[in-house]
Amino acid sequence: MQKLSRTLGTPLHHQISAVIKDGIATGRYQPGQRLPTEDALCRLFSVSRITVRRAMQGLEEQGLIDRRQGDGTFVAQSASVVSLQTPLAGYMKQVAESRALSQPRLESFEEAEPPPYVRSALSLAAGERVMKLVRLRVRGNLPILHSTAWLPLDVGTRFEPADISRYALSELMARAGFPYSRIEATAAASLADPLIARSLQVPIGAALVDVHRVAFDKHERPVEYQNVLGPPDRYQMRVTIAG
Repeated sequence: MQKLSRTLGTPLHHQISAVIKDGIATGRYQPGQRLPTEDALCRLFSVSRITVRRAMQGLEEQGLIDRRQGDGTFVAQSASVVSLQTPLAGYMKQVAESRALSQPRLESFEEAEPPPYVRSALSLAAGERVMKLVRLRVRGNLPILHSTAWLPLDVGTRFEPADISRYALSELMARAGFPYSRIEATAAASLADPLIARSLQVPIGAALVDVHRVAFDKHERPVEYQNVLGPPDRYQMRVTIAG
């Protein structure tokens, strides 16, 4: 398990609280959502229980979490989520350029329960499941991007793992009869949590470019939610605004 940096001069509990706070700011942790247990956080960050408790105490004092005796720890309903919503002209061209310089590696492709924010973005009913696919794009042995996509079951079950390993998702969607008519994207900065840090081979808490996008078909149905993460020295977004 990748560990927090002990050479940055920043206390470990501050690093943990920064990663969790960033998850709240970018919407990965939604208001009212239950956070991992202390034991789970100890395993994720490879730290002691007292370090985790100091991190959670700091977040509670800032009003970002609610700790309920015997029930768990939750993101406070008053916690703010900041995002930037803007059309990204030339986005698909940039994706194609990225593909030409790297190779995909399929990490997983399975039916799953979507997070609340994905369920809302895809307009799914309560209890409705999705196909979740996780891919890592690499250049040689260097990870460039980590992407997670969620597709409605009637869309995702049309694809085979071999196809996803070979073709761009946009190309597969078009072949299956779901070509993109528009994309809504949110671009922000975030910090690497332990799992993403291990996949991208960066320190926990490292700065990442964080892009969330929702793709719509010609009937204005949301057919894909994708989250792409990458270190800024390996992955950059270019935005063109035409007047």
